[in-house]
Amino acid sequence: MHIGDNRQMVYPSSPPDLGINWVPATVDDAGALSVLYNEIAEHDDTPERLSADTMAHELESAFAPLDERTIVGRTPDGEIAAYGTMYHRKGETDEDRVYVATYVRPDHRPPLDEPLTDWAVGAGKQELATSASPRRFVCVWLYKSQQGAADRLRQRGFEPVRHWWDMERLLSDAVEPAIEDGFSVVPWEDGHNAATRLVHNAAFADHWGSVPMSKDAWQNNVLDSPGFRPDLSYIAIAEGEIAGYSYNEVYEEDWESAGQSEAWISALGVLRKWRRKGIATALLSRSMQTMRDAGLEAAMIGVDSSSPSGAQHLYQAVGFQTKTKGTTWQREVR
Repeated sequence: MHIGDNRQMVYPSSPPDLGINWVPATVDDAGALSVLYNEIAEHDDTPERLSADTMAHELESAFAPLDERTIVGRTPDGEIAAYGTMYHRKGETDEDRVYVATYVRPDHRPPLDEPLTDWAVGAGKQELATSASPRRFVCVWLYKSQQGAADRLRQRGFEPVRHWWDMERLLSDAVEPAIEDGFSVVPWEDGHNAATRLVHNAAFADHWGSVPMSKDAWQNNVLDSPGFRPDLSYIAIAEGEIAGYSYNEVYEEDWESAGQSEAWISALGVLRKWRRKGIATALLSRSMQTMRDAGLEAAMIGVDSSSPSGAQHLYQAVGFQTKTKGTTWQREVR
């Protein structure tokens, strides 16, 4: 397996008696990988589940070919026992981050969790070797319940640098309509797509770890997402321009483990000059009311607990409560 400019990807050094065959993932693996992911999520008590379609989209839409950023460990009978992946959204920033993730079937921990973790760290460092950014980091996102993985990262020099909350607002309670004064909230339409990308990039420029989204990344990761629900999403217009947006998704594969039907307010952004004018509250209100009208039982939203915009306080004010917590772990590459 090769990384661009002829760098060699190193395979994990799993015990030879297991007969694990390490190869790149393919899109044809999407079904098996979704089963693996969901088995691990059940074991680790994490909330997210992935359908085969969602997994296929993730495999098809990232920054580099699969043989440059993924690895699967197959048992002698051909089953996938482990999976590792790397994600690098490049941009001209002072800090460059590569995110890595590893998944090992519970009955193969150990012995595969340690070598696969080492593979992920090494792959992230190798990807950053040619980065021109003055500071470079390998990052991992973990739920609070994944203490074993956190311990492995700590042993390898990672530190927790950011804490995230998944917040829930039950829709059995009425949604109070917001006053739209000096702006209007309208349904998301195709004609908004291009301009909303620019609003997104500007709105999140002051957020930790944010990298501007290119046209291709916006199309692949946002507009083509299998969960995207434009019928639940909204745009705020002020003085004839887009001032903010609420990008909302639904992933029915999560509903069984969540014990309820739910939709995600996956991205909520308001341009700096239009903040503190009630736009975010209005976008939240319209989104939640539409979700409620559609028969959904809860609205979900994720937030950086140290958000510079103080978003977590706004969400609490409209009824959201913290349901699960996660952490970004980071190790600088020198």
